[in-house]
Amino acid sequence: MTASPAASGQPSGAPPLSLAVEAHMAGRLAEAAALYRRVLAQAPFEAKVWNNLAFALIDLGRIAEAERACRAAAALQPDYASPFIGLGNLDSAHDRFGAASRHWRRVMTLDPGQSEVAFNLGINLQNEGNAPEAAVWFQEAVERLAGRPSLLSQRLLCLNYLDLPGERLLDEHRRFEAAYGRRGQPLPPHANRPDPARRLRIGYLSVEFRTHLGGYFLTPLFDGHDRSAFEIHCYSNLPDGAGDRLTPYFKEKADGWHSVHGLDDAALAARVRADGIDILVDLAGHSGLNRLPALALRPAPVQMTWLGYPNTTGMEAVDYRLVDAISDPPGPADAHAAERLLRLPAPFLCFRPPADAPAVVPLPAEAAGVITFGSFNKLAKLSDGTIRLWAEVLRRTPASRLLLKDKPLDCADTAAALRVRFQEAGVDPARLILLGWTDDPAGHLGLYNRIDIALDPTPYNGTITTCDALWMGAPVVTLLGERHAARVGASLLASVGLADLIAATPERYAETAALLARDPARLRDLRVGMRNRLLGSALCDERRFVRGLEAAYRQSWRAWCAGQDREAGSGRMPA
Repeated sequence: MTASPAASGQPSGAPPLSLAVEAHMAGRLAEAAALYRRVLAQAPFEAKVWNNLAFALIDLGRIAEAERACRAAAALQPDYASPFIGLGNLDSAHDRFGAASRHWRRVMTLDPGQSEVAFNLGINLQNEGNAPEAAVWFQEAVERLAGRPSLLSQRLLCLNYLDLPGERLLDEHRRFEAAYGRRGQPLPPHANRPDPARRLRIGYLSVEFRTHLGGYFLTPLFDGHDRSAFEIHCYSNLPDGAGDRLTPYFKEKADGWHSVHGLDDAALAARVRADGIDILVDLAGHSGLNRLPALALRPAPVQMTWLGYPNTTGMEAVDYRLVDAISDPPGPADAHAAERLLRLPAPFLCFRPPADAPAVVPLPAEAAGVITFGSFNKLAKLSDGTIRLWAEVLRRTPASRLLLKDKPLDCADTAAALRVRFQEAGVDPARLILLGWTDDPAGHLGLYNRIDIALDPTPYNGTITTCDALWMGAPVVTLLGERHAARVGASLLASVGLADLIAATPERYAETAALLARDPARLRDLRVGMRNRLLGSALCDERRFVRGLEAAYRQSWRAWCAGQDREAGSGRMPA
């Protein structure tokens, strides 16, 4: 988020400000900064010149000088929005979330037309855990910056953190179809041969061909696919150079690897169509760096979404969403999806434990003398309902404490705001242990060795965090909600034989957590046997999962082929 250099009054004897602006606009930043300083030597009270200098210094990486220049401009002209944009940018870049939000709110008061600032304020607030206000600013950005699907996707993602009914969420997601779908626009027919039994080309479209999501949930699939029946293509939306140590694994495992980040939607769709993909599987939904508008161009005969997003896409061009009967029970869940729900044998994913995870230690309470509850979920998932729920758990276990971990908690303002929320819910903030960023993945997992019982948030459950907690020996208590995001915990726990830790009501959730905390013998037994429990469960049964997924692919393909037969019998050209 930058500001264009602004012109100002020309002080006598100073180098022409126009030369400084010209150098700045041409990218000669060091020259521009020197010229701005010569202007300021003659006219030190020119707020716009201080502001221009600040943005040149930001681009030069001279951060401390840039911050001083921004503050000088803001002090000289407090009703001038631009220096507060710069201060917000600097604070955000250094994870000073609270300060960034304060500066950007001021920008929006001074200049409500700053739509980019509205969007970045939304991102910042979501990171801080203030999803309700973030959704407001995302809506502001969507309304003012039409034609940018990523903004609407970001707002839809944010709405999953709020306690909204399924009907409302479906309506909101259908706005994406209204804006970026191609209803009524003819598309060329597919040349794919409608043979229900032939080898199929599966295309996976994702930014997650890397360690984060891919390492946990995609590696079982790429290792286990029946290559005699399925040919696998990867369409990687990773920016150039953004892969990691696992990206070469996916390149090697794929029958075809295509880097598509630099392609526009039409070119991406044309690439998929030219490759003859039979089933295109989107792994992003409305999460970051998705390519949903390309799916509206119907590049493959069968299109589905799975894994990366906990809700409907809202799009007519997406035929199926892969779920299970616990995450999305037949009936109400079907009514809240734009796609047809294709239910896999539960759970709807398969977890491959990280090979570098540290060993599980004995029950932490035995060394600490108190029970430690914990959650490593994003702060955005800590809804007001979640705070109330966890406060009740702590009330019922007076000697316990709560450990929370997320990167924004390194920010003192963010940590203080979270303590206030718990205090308002009746919890002494001294009972909270707040941790921030950990560089080393193994070190991150090792922190689970400080937790006796993990608590799942609502209405947006954990997925990777739940799997991590279980693998590190910590049982997880979850509340069964009304929609997919609020039922993932139940799907995971049922799959590992811990259905008794799934609570149907908030009262039962608090009771379940408190009873477990008072049963150290069971906690020890669970901890010692948790890894073997997972390895012997459906959650980690890779062969079972892959065969179930492949059966779903074959079922969807047969349905398409049957449709082509009906079209041919009617004398119409297939679409």
